[in-house]
Amino acid sequence: MAPISWLRLSLLLPLIFLVQQSAAHAAPSLADAIKEADAKYLEVPDVEGADNAPKIEDGGGEEEETPGLQEIAQGAVKAALSYSEDKGEDGEITRTPVVTVFADGKEVAKLEGEGTGLADPPVSVQIAEIDPGNQYPEVVVSFYTGGAHCCSVTSVITSSADGSAWQTVKVGEFDGGPMLATDLNGDSRYEFQTRDNAFLYAFACYACSEAPLELLTVENGAAKNVTTDEKFKPAHAAYLKGMISNVPDEDVNGFLAGYVGEKILLGEGKPAWDLMLGYYDKASDWGLEVCNQPLNEDGACPGEEVKLTFPDALERMLKENGYKVEK
Repeated sequence: MAPISWLRLSLLLPLIFLVQQSAAHAAPSLADAIKEADAKYLEVPDVEGADNAPKIEDGGGEEEETPGLQEIAQGAVKAALSYSEDKGEDGEITRTPVVTVFADGKEVAKLEGEGTGLADPPVSVQIAEIDPGNQYPEVVVSFYTGGAHCCSVTSVITSSADGSAWQTVKVGEFDGGPMLATDLNGDSRYEFQTRDNAFLYAFACYACSEAPLELLTVENGAAKNVTTDEKFKPAHAAYLKGMISNVPDEDVNGFLAGYVGEKILLGEGKPAWDLMLGYYDKASDWGLEVCNQPLNEDGACPGEEVKLTFPDALERMLKENGYKVEK
């Protein structure tokens, strides 16, 4: 092989230098870009929430004997957990949790869980101050409903302002096991901390999806979404810190959707949107086919399926779920 002449070498050196400079200035990874953009959140304090309320957390094991009656109380309010049993033709026993609530010694509510086919279905019961519109603490009842990655149905038993009547307020059905409430901001009122289920499976698989923090409570006898209340900004900051500590290398659209949603809740939607535009996976088509008309009552598309880009599909999904998109 002939040696490279000085003339040829002199011509190649600038090109080699440019290639080296280009490599040195290559775009940062998604994880590095996010951590640079959100550096101020990396050291924010965690917000675990206080929970000193009386509670029962039961089930999820291999219980053979019928569990005994369990009771908790706070002031004039008491909650009791028992089980009803059903024996199938195969001899297998399934149990259904039953929660009975008392106030001033009188029964005011009774809730029965759904049949899950389990001998020891998970359930949680809690007495906590949630609704500021009455004189009694509330009773949280959360039953496991079964299903993949799923689910719990959570209700709050609360009294009227004068304590003369009680009602059961359904907080909702949520991904995961039975829920408990916590006091997230130190005001002695408890809230439910979950995540916005609309983001799960939207643009990636369940495990590949990220979802913004969602906060719920009960006020004046009605469920209320308090996710955007200013007093919960520290909880959102701590949640974002956890989110950006584990940025994926694959299925980035599922992560970016939740990231943009959470940044919107923090009032920083525009920079998050701009970052998403530079890093979303253009090859992925998960969640990009949508109906060009509202779905009918059966959930079917009465029109045509159209394929959007990820930014357009994300904008549509965010707006449909109450997120203000800034571009």
